[in-house]
Amino acid sequence: MEKSNYKFEPLPGYEHFEATTQIVIAEILRRKLDFEIIDAENNLISVQYNNKEYIIHEGTISDANSLIAFWISNDKWMTRQFLQRKGISHAKGILLEPGYQTDVLDAVPLPVVVKPADTDHGIAVSTNIQSREEQTSAIDHAFKFTKKVIVEKFCPGQEYRFLVIDYVVRAIAWREPANVTGDGESSIQQLVDEKNMGRGTDYTHPLLKINIDEEVIRHLNALSMTPETILKNGEKVYLRKNSNLSTGGDSIDVTDEIPDFYKNVAVEAAKSAGLKIAGIDIIIKDTKVTASPDNYIVVELNAPAMLSMHNYPYIGKNRHVEKYVLDSILNSK
Repeated sequence: MEKSNYKFEPLPGYEHFEATTQIVIAEILRRKLDFEIIDAENNLISVQYNNKEYIIHEGTISDANSLIAFWISNDKWMTRQFLQRKGISHAKGILLEPGYQTDVLDAVPLPVVVKPADTDHGIAVSTNIQSREEQTSAIDHAFKFTKKVIVEKFCPGQEYRFLVIDYVVRAIAWREPANVTGDGESSIQQLVDEKNMGRGTDYTHPLLKINIDEEVIRHLNALSMTPETILKNGEKVYLRKNSNLSTGGDSIDVTDEIPDFYKNVAVEAAKSAGLKIAGIDIIIKDTKVTASPDNYIVVELNAPAMLSMHNYPYIGKNRHVEKYVLDSILNSK
């Protein structure tokens, strides 16, 4: 894989905003539009255009998406129903509430994914669960964050984020789990420290630092490694299973590589809920085989669409998606 070209410079004067909001503010400044910071801590701003006021939260939450569309996307179980109505492939699953009968778990054969119905950033999501004991533990953990838990069939493959704006795919990113590649001299800890340079500890940066926590230690132990292990030159090691950028994952721009079939799927998924600005997560089993409904599932729809992963990927082009987002917002009234 090519070398990283990641280089993010915070917007002067607006460094404390989330990176996605910084990107949108930069576009507002480029257009010389009047705007107001309403609540910096909550990334809430307003912009004036053609004698109208537009409220923007976290860079993408605005009148461009209706309240009902936002509500649908915010509930993963509700999302499934709208995908099903349009014949869009998604994983078979069940919805659990506290006090569920354990025999209902037989409806979804292992391996499975367990996730809260209404959280984001990968919170309490457990994937590729292979045993009933592990499944029960993951469900108990998920219930700490929600009152409804989804158990669904695990689908192997790679997960991609499609950014759909006004029903056009403007960018696609593959989020690779936190990883390091050896040089024959440095320990895993040293490689992590080097890779963390230029990354942030929160969403004010597009990429976040890798934190060697208990989960990483367990993952390394399963590979008979520790943070002190020295990797061979070119040896690549993944530090955790999930690919969230919040846990140190890498965003790889693949916009020009994904077949149009899946871009059309992303557009139809956005349309199913009426989302004009959306991040569509799709797992593709194998991008090299002929595209078909059996080769993908739509995982979820995201109305708060993170833009920074597309403008500042770890590897790949800056897609300058903020101009399309702002156009969509300013044309929403």
